[in-house]
Amino acid sequence: MGLRHSYSHKGSLAASNAGELTHARPAMPSTKYFRTSLLGLRNLVVGGNVRALGLLSKPRDMVYYASETLFLYKTLAERRRLPEKNIWEVLPSNSAIPVVLAGISEDSWFGPVASYTADIVSLCLLCRRLNPKAIFEIGTLRGYTTYHLGLNSAADAKIYTLDLPHDQMNPKLQTTLVDDWHIQASHRDRKYIFDGTPEASKITPLFGDSASFDFSPYCGKIDLFFIDGAHSYEYVRSDTLNAIQCCHEGSVIAWHDFGRTGVNGVSRWLVEFSKNHKIYTIPGGSLAFMVV
Repeated sequence: MGLRHSYSHKGSLAASNAGELTHARPAMPSTKYFRTSLLGLRNLVVGGNVRALGLLSKPRDMVYYASETLFLYKTLAERRRLPEKNIWEVLPSNSAIPVVLAGISEDSWFGPVASYTADIVSLCLLCRRLNPKAIFEIGTLRGYTTYHLGLNSAADAKIYTLDLPHDQMNPKLQTTLVDDWHIQASHRDRKYIFDGTPEASKITPLFGDSASFDFSPYCGKIDLFFIDGAHSYEYVRSDTLNAIQCCHEGSVIAWHDFGRTGVNGVSRWLVEFSKNHKIYTIPGGSLAFMVV
């Protein structure tokens, strides 16, 4: 399914960062907020500390702090269950790799939490190192990563980015609570960050549910496939299997949100998938990737 969260939605994301709570259709608002509040409280108890009490006046930031503390703990304790490698360690280069970063504040991944910064920089590095001619992305939302893929690819590159259509509110597979919020948000605002930029000419927005989308025109043609749509186990698995069909030998598949507490569907699937595939995650971030 084509949707994703962004850094600017940290309040909604943090509130559900305790476990992968999924359901087939959106629950009633009161039920959703109640369940999310319980998850947030659990996260706060597990990941909080005395310093977190200084955020009592900002409860969402307080829960977000606890969630990121858990993420950092798993990283430092080496409990992420995937080997950590920087992009250049897996795809070495004999020269420096310059990257282009958008100087925008809207939906930016540059903020108080450095893990998102590591993710976007590493994604740009990956794109620069591969120099892909064909890129496919699942999860457009406002187009923040789409724009960065455009900034860091050749002028003749083609970027296809898939998101849910305006009139589809019920995904075909299970989704997380955060996914449901972003479905609603994406239907309220379809403006893209890359609109009106030179990079827009190489970006093709596509619409459909990734669980039923026809990927056959892209089979064997994609050099870089980025998965950042729905975060449930069912969707990440489905998106990964479709990505493999679209890629060829030497292509790279990348996933966002590995290891983040609350989107465990990503982690659960990738740990399972890594039993037969060599998958890495970047140090200090949640970007995972593999060479096909």
